[in-house]
Amino acid sequence: MGAHDAPIRFPWPLGLPLRARQELLDRGELDPACYRASLVDHIRREDPRIRAFVDWRPADIEQPGLPGAVSVTYKDTVDVAGYATRLGIQSGYRRYPERSSYVAARLAERGLCCIGKVATTECALGTAKPSRNPAYPHLSTAGSSAGSAAAVAAGFCDVSVGTDSGGSLRWPAVYCGATALRLTPRPAFIEGVHVVSPSMESVGLITRSVGDLGWLWRRFELAATFGLGKTRLPARPRVAISAPPGEPLHPEISSAFEATAAALDAAGYQVTRLELAEVWAMRAPAGELLAREAHDSYGPIRAEPGVSLASDTLAAIDRGAEVDDIRYAALLQRKDEARALLARLLREEFDLLVTPLEAGLPDPVDAPRGITLASRSAPSTHFALLANIAGLPVLAQRVASSSQNAPLGVQVLAAPEADGMLVEAAEALEGSLTGARPR
Repeated sequence: MGAHDAPIRFPWPLGLPLRARQELLDRGELDPACYRASLVDHIRREDPRIRAFVDWRPADIEQPGLPGAVSVTYKDTVDVAGYATRLGIQSGYRRYPERSSYVAARLAERGLCCIGKVATTECALGTAKPSRNPAYPHLSTAGSSAGSAAAVAAGFCDVSVGTDSGGSLRWPAVYCGATALRLTPRPAFIEGVHVVSPSMESVGLITRSVGDLGWLWRRFELAATFGLGKTRLPARPRVAISAPPGEPLHPEISSAFEATAAALDAAGYQVTRLELAEVWAMRAPAGELLAREAHDSYGPIRAEPGVSLASDTLAAIDRGAEVDDIRYAALLQRKDEARALLARLLREEFDLLVTPLEAGLPDPVDAPRGITLASRSAPSTHFALLANIAGLPVLAQRVASSSQNAPLGVQVLAAPEADGMLVEAAEALEGSLTGARPR
């Protein structure tokens, strides 16, 4: 394996967990200026091959606040004042927002320091991946939030904000060995964001580890920052475990999922296995709804003078034109029914729903991945779509490795506004799988 194909290495102290880094800073054992210089050098040296950034400036990193302030990057569909928004379009499109998106403004108020914009697939729909996988170079970076996952996994930033309309935050995170939390959808979260699917999309956070996510969530009171309810797991959480009935899982995925169920049981959770056929059937209408809204969101951009889009992006946009207004209205009704059903399930009968992230092993490098809207059948098979059509927060984390050294993940869903419960559950699950006690 050549240096170009080797997993990225972190120069000390860039690879430290956020809690450990803060403890060193508090004790005066970490020189902030040296840290900033190391980070700039690391990005200059490694990003030409990782290609996570579309815009970064050494001056943003060299400001005195870092590393006491947490560094954050934003997917290139999220507006940040002072940076161009390109939407992953290589030719003919660039916009300079006067105001930051709601999520960027809120995090800036909490003291997180933006150090750049990161790559996305074209219009968050294309299949060509803009970034390489820093942790597992033999694997794809999966969905459209590829640059966010790559930037975090490469040690370029502490946290990245991406978007998720059908798994596009969760796949890249797990494929890069990281952790993703898609927040409960709220109208404010997509203010200043060019979304693929307004009715199913939300923003989310990618961190290098569950531990980093938990530390950030509590230290910066992110539930309050985003106006979400403050929720805690009950003493013995009720967990539904489910995979689509009649749809085979790869043996290694199945084994990892069984190990997850056993770990939850060992952690004292009340685990119940369910088929939930009615729930899994929601994926097909979710795929149609996603296609129609992608057409409505990005169709006007294809007509702008000078804009040139790739054929796969155009095919994805055109796919949605097949969903007429009558069918679209029916799909929106189906979405409302799905939300009522899952919200009731996760408030009255269970606290959490745990499923595999996908049926098969992670894709090899440069393989197409994500919601391929040009395909009529593919979206209905994606496990990730449950959270989107049901309007739920969802966390994806790595739970095992395959025989081919690929990270295998699960997703954990909770009721709306119960984002904090997902963070707690992820920490407990990781502690049970590794034998470590969450801090």
